[in-house]
Amino acid sequence: MQSRVGAVARLLFIDLLGSVAWFPVWWYTKGLMKVVNASWGALHYRVQSYGFRIWIRNFFVPMYGQYDITGKLVSVVMRFFVLIARAIALVVEAIVYFVGIVAWGLAPALFLLMAFTSVVRGVSGLV
Repeated sequence: MQSRVGAVARLLFIDLLGSVAWFPVWWYTKGLMKVVNASWGALHYRVQSYGFRIWIRNFFVPMYGQYDITGKLVSVVMRFFVLIARAIALVVEAIVYFVGIVAWGLAPALFLLMAFTSVVRGVSGLV
């Protein structure tokens, strides 16, 4: 059985310092892969929810059963613009996910930079 001093020493020196030392390794390996996988899964979900296959499969099928030339033309134009808008939305979402992944990678470095700048300003008396 460990003494209380030994347990506290283990907590402080091994667990706490080990966690601090392991944090950057986890952040840029397992943590980054979790963020990338979550972003990829969310983007894949968005592709499925936009239903590109259905819209493309029914591209030349008239809407509301109007088989005259006007109904066919309106349907094709409408589906064309809907597909373009959904593709643009998907690209924007992919860019947002990519920016989020980059922000994940830069967050610890920016935090350390801001902390260092704050300490330097505090020590030098600049506010």
